[in-house]
Amino acid sequence: MPFNRSNEYDAPTSPTDKVLYSTREPGWISGVKGELRDVTPGSDTGILAMVVLLLVLFGFNMRHIRRLFRAITQDLWSVRRRANAFDDHTANETRTIVILLFQLCVFEGILLYLWLGVTGQPGHSVFMPVIKLTGLASLFYIFELLACTTVGYVFTDHVNAVQWRRGLNASSVMLGIALTVPTLVSLFYPSVTGAMLWVAAIMYIMSRMIYVAKGFRIFYNNFPSLLYFILYLCTLEIIPLLAVYAAAMAICNPI
Repeated sequence: MPFNRSNEYDAPTSPTDKVLYSTREPGWISGVKGELRDVTPGSDTGILAMVVLLLVLFGFNMRHIRRLFRAITQDLWSVRRRANAFDDHTANETRTIVILLFQLCVFEGILLYLWLGVTGQPGHSVFMPVIKLTGLASLFYIFELLACTTVGYVFTDHVNAVQWRRGLNASSVMLGIALTVPTLVSLFYPSVTGAMLWVAAIMYIMSRMIYVAKGFRIFYNNFPSLLYFILYLCTLEIIPLLAVYAAAMAICNPI
């Protein structure tokens, strides 16, 4: 079988040929090593997917949200005992309230992480801490609802207990809607995150003040009842928040 035999005259002679035909390592071995990208909540696909899903659900239920606003504004402050047509929610409106409460928990989880968590650290996961903080916010709301229901039925009658529970739901729903702006701005404009956290904190304080004020109108009977109301503030408004803060710190900064 014939074959070609190379001889010395086929060897490269010019410097260009010698470089071209020389044996060396491939370029990808000696290339520049890539650096990990800084991970922030605004660049995490899981968090963005949750936010987009919430906004889509919000848009699909906009018609029911408009109907809710009149009842919610009544529930925020009114302690009227006589029922009207807006006291009962339809199934669609109840579903919308649940969606808005879930939105509140997600936004609170994101804002808690932006406040207490580590942002901008390469290779650092932010999705799971935000999920855990969202779960923490959900547990806190469930605790508030159970505490509100228990205190209402123990220290007042059924009508006032329902009024107070509706005040909690109404203030939470309005807070969830209000937190949309500071949350989105914090995600996509990290340079103003500090200012947005202050805005969110002020919104939260205003929401709690409205809820506590309605409770005061329901439970206040005489001057000695102020003692019980102060005990309520310490037991259900201050201590649980400190516990949530400690739990959030443990989630954001694990040992």
